[in-house]
Amino acid sequence: MPPLAKKIRFYYRFTTALTTKYWKSILVGTLLGSTAFVFAPRFFRLLYYLRSTYTIAYVARPTLSELPLEIQRKISSGLTFVDNSGSPQPALSSSWVATDSGKTYIFTIQENLRWHDGTPVKSSHIKYQFKDAQIDYPDDRHLKISLPDPYAPLPVLTSRPIFKDKLIGFGSYKVVSIHKNGPFIESLTLSPTSQNSRLPKLKYFFYPSEKAARTAFKLALVNSVEGLNDLQELKDWPNSQINPFIKYDRYVGVFFNTENPLFTDSSGKAVRQALSYAIDKSRWTDDQRAIGPLSPDSWAYSSDVKSYDQDVDHALQLLNKNSPKPFPPLIISTFPAYLTTAEAVKSDWQALGLNVEISVVPDIPTDFSVLIAAQAVPKDPDQYHLWHSTQPSNITHINHPRLDKLLEDGRKTMDQKVRRSLYLDFQKALVEEAPAVFLFYPQVYTVSRH
Repeated sequence: MPPLAKKIRFYYRFTTALTTKYWKSILVGTLLGSTAFVFAPRFFRLLYYLRSTYTIAYVARPTLSELPLEIQRKISSGLTFVDNSGSPQPALSSSWVATDSGKTYIFTIQENLRWHDGTPVKSSHIKYQFKDAQIDYPDDRHLKISLPDPYAPLPVLTSRPIFKDKLIGFGSYKVVSIHKNGPFIESLTLSPTSQNSRLPKLKYFFYPSEKAARTAFKLALVNSVEGLNDLQELKDWPNSQINPFIKYDRYVGVFFNTENPLFTDSSGKAVRQALSYAIDKSRWTDDQRAIGPLSPDSWAYSSDVKSYDQDVDHALQLLNKNSPKPFPPLIISTFPAYLTTAEAVKSDWQALGLNVEISVVPDIPTDFSVLIAAQAVPKDPDQYHLWHSTQPSNITHINHPRLDKLLEDGRKTMDQKVRRSLYLDFQKALVEEAPAVFLFYPQVYTVSRH
């Protein structure tokens, strides 16, 4: 018999004997294997949906269109994202070019991206609403934005997260449930987009006040509370951890209405400077202290500006030389959140012999003389809308030709080195004019359970 035939006969007899003896075990193994093949994917999907959920209290009353940016960025991103220095980086777009001296931007969309509903991301899905801008879609991977004038900050503006429809994004988290009360979201649950992710589900509960959020934490309804301004009883709450951090995306300041006769012209500038010198800034740490309108993280930030460290003698000299006699009563308008700061400023100004009162208001009065409030700091150093004389959002009504020119040139200049030089000059000039006293960047707290 040939050797090959002998081998075949051997394996046949061996297999027959093995099957005869262990047929039950082989049958059970086959059934179990088939069952696992069919049901394993469903089992792993079940584990995905049963993953742990981390609950977070957030003080806000958002609608679908006003969800806090911190949460939006977990669900999606913009054409760009802004790094810690305020510079735009690729996100949904892989690159972009500016042509026509900065009046035309062409963004190239990354390949193979999909929305959370499984459809491919196309440029035509991107619907930014920019005033006086024309948006065209040459093809599925390119988006063209045409502007009437050069505008250097545009790549920063395109960092706002994009959604295909409502909250369908393409980020690391997707929305799995929303509970609303009328137009307002009461809770929002996010789950990792990838089934292989080890990230937990996140469930946000939105509360109308810090008091309600603190109560939810004390009742163990949530694992953490984010962005508290005032810890109160949670400062010493058992089995909890407190993480403070400074928000450099806003500052608290004293804003002067430069249309008020007391603060107008050169004598008004001297009065503003005097009141700036009178305030004790040592109440805030060096990390918290604000000396100008930009974030210290910004690529355009300058510390080479007048700091107005407290100098009561110099403040009195400026007032004696430039202020009217008698000095009229000063009314500080402010919001409840900044009442403590207003009281401190009032005390400092009273030490100069001034008559000072505080008015707590729900909104910014149109005719205030002094306002203590928080001001958001844009990611890009362009602050045209805050300080240019033509802008209604310029609450101090400062009207200074050099400031206007620096702001106009800064947003039209594409070279970052030249822009930085312009904004260094802008910061010096603005602080010298003193339409506002820059006080501090607020510190907030996240409280979490051990």
